[in-house]
Amino acid sequence: MATDDTQSIAELYALLSTCFQTPDRALVEAARTGTLYEQLVARTGSLGFRPERPPTDGFEGVPDLHEAYLRSFEGFEGAYAPPAESAYEQWWDGRDGGLLSGPAAVDMRRRFDAVEVDIPDRYPADHIALLLEYGGLLLEAAEIDAYVSFHEEHFDWIPDFHERVEETCEDPFYVWTVQVLSGTIEAVETQLLRTDQPDEHDG
Repeated sequence: MATDDTQSIAELYALLSTCFQTPDRALVEAARTGTLYEQLVARTGSLGFRPERPPTDGFEGVPDLHEAYLRSFEGFEGAYAPPAESAYEQWWDGRDGGLLSGPAAVDMRRRFDAVEVDIPDRYPADHIALLLEYGGLLLEAAEIDAYVSFHEEHFDWIPDFHERVEETCEDPFYVWTVQVLSGTIEAVETQLLRTDQPDEHDG
């Protein structure tokens, strides 16, 4: 990937990370004024896809979006889709998902400790917001090989997360958010594969 592309993806990850954090006034205003959409579009061009505009009819302020966040991701009421990798990965004791703070979270705590970054208490270490932040750090530092390895290890659960959201989530903004996340990860994988594949005429 070119340097400009990696910087754009790092910035895109930062934007998506804010969408998966507990919502605040800045996110609500960015979504409702169109700023969030404009910033996303400015950074997805190099990946070859354009997200749709975020639906904002379902909320007027922070309280509305916060309730939607809880319903969608924290089990405020009914079925939900945990936004953390361990819930979708096989644990080391052989069980499939279902609980948080599995091996993925252990690895992410180790990674954040190594770069002396504190993990907010309100999130598990393998929360998607934190994975995006960490991936962005690697891209900003132009550590492409390290990023590719991280991506392969920690973003393979996104299709399952997307499917779970489609099955359980009735809040349009967060359905949209996960669709943009899924599209981003797929596009990055395509670009990484294209970049990393040796030319068939080489050697």
